[in-house]
Amino acid sequence: MKTPTPARRLVEAFGDCEAMASLYADDVVWRLNHSLAPNIAGPHEGKDAVTGFNQAVFQKFYETGSVRVDIHDEIGDEASSAVRFDFHARSTRGHDYDVEYVLFAKTRQGNIHEVVELLDTLASNEQHQGNRVGVPPPTS
Repeated sequence: MKTPTPARRLVEAFGDCEAMASLYADDVVWRLNHSLAPNIAGPHEGKDAVTGFNQAVFQKFYETGSVRVDIHDEIGDEASSAVRFDFHARSTRGHDYDVEYVLFAKTRQGNIHEVVELLDTLASNEQHQGNRVGVPPPTS
């Protein structure tokens, strides 16, 4: 079996902020879609800022223990990798959340130094309000 790429390891750690932080270089940068609010889209620069952003997301937006990911595709190697996945969770407002994402990760000396996260921002915003817009079809 192939060793999981850094992008996959990061996505599979979603919700566990300590595990995520253990993957980062000190100078890590995390970027999201520019259509999101600047405090969300970033860029978040430096390990403290990125781990703070991760904690805010997983502690303010989603119920603890509700995060689950389903990986669809994974490409790359230890230096540069990408995964396409469905992110499932329950928002702190009590709404189901199911949005497809793509995450790119670049590493240096074994640590992730760049993350680019892409998602359907309309579906994300709508689902956080309780509207089932953009829900991925069921997988078999």
